[in-house]
Amino acid sequence: MYDAIVIGARCSGASTAMLLARRGHRVLVVDRSSFPSDVISTHFLWPHGMSYLNRWGLLEQVLAVTPAQTEIDVVNDGIRLTGSVPAELLRAYFRDLHGDDSGVVRTYASIRRSVLDQILVQAAAKAGAEVRTNFTVRDLIVEDERVVGIRGRTSDGQLVEERARIVVGADGRNSFVARTLKLPKFDERPRCTFAYWSYYSGFRPETAQLHRRGRLACAVVPTNFEQNMVLVWGPSEWSREFRADVPGNYQRALDFVSPELGELVRAQGTREERIYGTLDQAAFLRPLHGPGWVLVGDAESFKDQCTAIGMTHAFRDAELASAALDRWLSGGATIDEAMASYEGRRRGQDAAAYYDYVCTLAEMRPYRHDELQLFVALRGNQQEIDRFIATHADVAPVSEFFQASNLFLLNDAAKETSAGYPIFEDFAATSRMYQQNLFA
Repeated sequence: MYDAIVIGARCSGASTAMLLARRGHRVLVVDRSSFPSDVISTHFLWPHGMSYLNRWGLLEQVLAVTPAQTEIDVVNDGIRLTGSVPAELLRAYFRDLHGDDSGVVRTYASIRRSVLDQILVQAAAKAGAEVRTNFTVRDLIVEDERVVGIRGRTSDGQLVEERARIVVGADGRNSFVARTLKLPKFDERPRCTFAYWSYYSGFRPETAQLHRRGRLACAVVPTNFEQNMVLVWGPSEWSREFRADVPGNYQRALDFVSPELGELVRAQGTREERIYGTLDQAAFLRPLHGPGWVLVGDAESFKDQCTAIGMTHAFRDAELASAALDRWLSGGATIDEAMASYEGRRRGQDAAAYYDYVCTLAEMRPYRHDELQLFVALRGNQQEIDRFIATHADVAPVSEFFQASNLFLLNDAAKETSAGYPIFEDFAATSRMYQQNLFA
């Protein structure tokens, strides 16, 4: 009998297994893949994602093979904002969510999953978790309407049955656990982006760059193996036309959104792998927990890739879920109390607001004049640029940045630095617009 069986051994699953094992619990983690191996992913970690690795003692392994930076360029219709996530906001994030701010770092990195997942799986095994790869889960064992274990096939073809006090579904957006339990999706957002990306050698940008023009966007970020991930995306309703000529449209999208990046890729870049793509990134939520089971990561909340938050949120969920389960497994709380605590931190007002923020951005509507005015107003105000980037990364609450009083202050400061040019004609109306679009 295990304390916990974790289904899925990548970002959320291996991390959850590692943290539970470090607390002395008997953990089995299974995955149908072997490691190291790659998986479809934008594989970006914001500074709080890197901070989790630092809190867990794994950051040095990642930085030994992965370039990292502290600043990022965000360019919207030619309006460039360069900034970083402030340390004080990172510390506040960890204090509010986890009760302590240890391990905070301000770096971000793009880490290939063949690198990161292997580090996490090895860390889980070192912590004492039993890791079974090439393991296919065939069924959940349910007794008296409670999940009590799994049935599956091992790498050598043997059929086995294992039992545990809790089963953790960390098996991604197409979660076997969720499908087997027939868990409903809710707050679904079908409007999303398509995305195509590949890996180029031959150049090295100093920072990650996020560009957007009209309804298309692109990004470049240094990653492992002396390569750069180059990504383009747009509204899902354009995907059919785009995939009619992926290589051609990929380059044309780069040239349109950022002519400088397009020329850099064409003139200096050597594509090292095929072009990868994903067309369906519709967002949804699922129930977080039930009798004998709990979900973490994309299994319980999937969002569009446009803010590249998935792996960072997987780490957040692993730390929250493992802490809650430890309270129960150690006798400090009932299972209902532990799961209520997990749900309260995962489904709070700030989490709902950020979900809306991502889903609104994923519609890829062209920026309106008043939205572009906001970006103009931010120029020259480094403190607010940094806070905007922290908001985009889900470090600072979305509602605080876009509240009317803050937009008023931005407007006032911009007037003083732009010869009286009125950035917002009606800051209250602008605030209401954001509230209606993001939090409806």
